[in-house]
Amino acid sequence: MMIHKNAFKAWVCAAWLSVGLGAFAQPNVGIVNGVPVPAALLDQVVKNNTRQDIQDSAELRQAIRNELLIREVLAQEAVKRGLDRSEEAKNQLWLLRQNFLAELLLADHMDKNPISPEDVRKEYERQIRLLAGAQQYKVSGIVLSSEADAKAAMARLKKGERFELVAREMSLDPSKQQGGDMGWLLADQIVPLISNVVVNLPKGSTVAAPIQTPTGWHVIRLNDTRPYVAPSFDEAKERVRQGLLQLQRATFINKLQNEAKIVTSS
Repeated sequence: MMIHKNAFKAWVCAAWLSVGLGAFAQPNVGIVNGVPVPAALLDQVVKNNTRQDIQDSAELRQAIRNELLIREVLAQEAVKRGLDRSEEAKNQLWLLRQNFLAELLLADHMDKNPISPEDVRKEYERQIRLLAGAQQYKVSGIVLSSEADAKAAMARLKKGERFELVAREMSLDPSKQQGGDMGWLLADQIVPLISNVVVNLPKGSTVAAPIQTPTGWHVIRLNDTRPYVAPSFDEAKERVRQGLLQLQRATFINKLQNEAKIVTSS
């Protein structure tokens, strides 16, 4: 049984950061060639796993204990061969430390500034007010890599072939599995180059020419329109909460970035 990859990554970071912090004086899960492997690492990996809904158990702890000891054997051999002194190793360890500390800081900030149910409710109501009177568009699309392919798809449609069939056979987008159906979308959920055309299409019609965007060439059909149908609070609350978390994270990062003295080199 292997440790979950994210849990192991956290173990590597914790192990590296613990160097010189009294690891030898701590309780350990075992000793490898005279080097104790701290028991605190076992507790940390178990904690990381339980955060991902993996049940704590004696079997899990034994599997983690075994892997910690095996990893120590491998790590010692890497040091013995001088691999830790390579430029690549130094760079990877730098990145690992940097990423770990950055995520640790962000997690600490989120824990100290939790998003409350009231925050979620207020944001939900704000979004509902903003979307009052908005239109939704039921769109189907075929995404091609070249103008030639897009014109070939258009030619097949003009000959009377079903949009769904052409989408399944030619589209590069995952929506091909649904015959190109992308569901109900608001205008601001659609790439602007496409939404500017979609909002002016008659229902049931296909664009007169393929639309080029950075992601490819698009053949679009507007299937239907309707007034925006707002999801209930219970349906939307987790999505709204995630949006608030992302905004909070971005705001915090921007604040620190603006406060920092950053000098770039050419």
